[in-house]
Amino acid sequence: MSTLQKAISLGARGVLVRCGTCLNRTRFPPAQALKLFGGETRIADIPARCRCKCGARAKHAVADWPLRARGGSEPLPIVPKEWGRLP
Repeated sequence: MSTLQKAISLGARGVLVRCGTCLNRTRFPPAQALKLFGGETRIADIPARCRCKCGARAKHAVADWPLRARGGSEPLPIVPKEWGRLP
């Protein structure tokens, strides 16, 4: 189960929520995300509880994992094995 509390305990820096209409994104730090959504909330359920500045409902939410670059490539998220596969 991919809950907010599990993501934060595995090292996520919060939650990234994206709007599907204007492509705006907002990052909620761990303390703010836990206060707003609760620890047992699934990350997939967070967009239904958010609204963008443009007035549209949020479309997508993911855990904000730390990034790491190897060589000259784009930085990629460091997702713990305990989290499972990314969607």
